[in-house]
Amino acid sequence: MFSAISKAIGQLDDKAFRSVLLKALALTAGIFILVGFGASEAFSLVPEFEYGWLNTVISFLAGLGFLLGGFFLFPLVISALIGLFLDDISDAVERKHYPQDDPAHDVPILSSIWDAVKFLALVIACNLIVLPLYFIPVINLFVYYLLNGYLISREYFQMVAIRHHDVEEVTRLRKTNASELYLMGIVIAFSLTIPILNLIAPIVATAAMVHLYKKRVGSVPKSRELVA
Repeated sequence: MFSAISKAIGQLDDKAFRSVLLKALALTAGIFILVGFGASEAFSLVPEFEYGWLNTVISFLAGLGFLLGGFFLFPLVISALIGLFLDDISDAVERKHYPQDDPAHDVPILSSIWDAVKFLALVIACNLIVLPLYFIPVINLFVYYLLNGYLISREYFQMVAIRHHDVEEVTRLRKTNASELYLMGIVIAFSLTIPILNLIAPIVATAAMVHLYKKRVGSVPKSRELVA
C-alpha cells in the first residue's frame, strides 16, 4: 500500500494530474458558492424571535454548522468530482508504469457523471446522519475516518477496476481485498482532513488505487487475460 502511495506522489508533476486538480478545484468552488448562497437565502426565511439572545445563538449555531459541514465535506466533494476525470489520472499512471498491459476500456462520460453524483449523494447523506457525532471531540474523528474510509475505499476501487472488469468481477475483487482497501481508505480519509494536502490527496489516492489494483489483480502483458 505504501509503495502504491509513493509511486503516486512521484507522479504529481504529470501534466494530466495538474489539469485534473485545476478542473476539480474550479467545480468544487462553484458548488460551495452555490450552496453558501442557498443556505444564506434559506436562513433569511427563518423568523426572528422576540429574544435577541436567542436569535444570536441560532445565527451562531447555523454559522458553526455550515463551517463544520464545509470542513468535513469539502475534501469529500472534491474527491467525488475528481472521479469525473478518473480516466485522465488512470490513463497517465498506466501509460507510465504499465505500458505493457492491455488498455482499459473507456467509461462513458454520462456514466462517470452519474457515478460521481451517486457517490457524492451517498457521502453527504451518510455524513449528515452522523453529523451530531461530529460535535463530540475525539469521537468525531473516529466516526469520520471509519465511515468515510469505507466509502472512499469502496468508490475509488470501483472507479479504477470498472475500467477493466464487469460489475460482478469488481465486487468479487473488492471483497477479496477488503481489509487492505479499507486501510487505504482510512489513510485517504485522514489525508483529506489536512489543509493544503487535501487538495492533492484525491489525485494521489486515485493513482495509488491504480497501483494497488494492478498489484492485486496482476499487471499482465497485452493479449493476455487479467487474473486475480
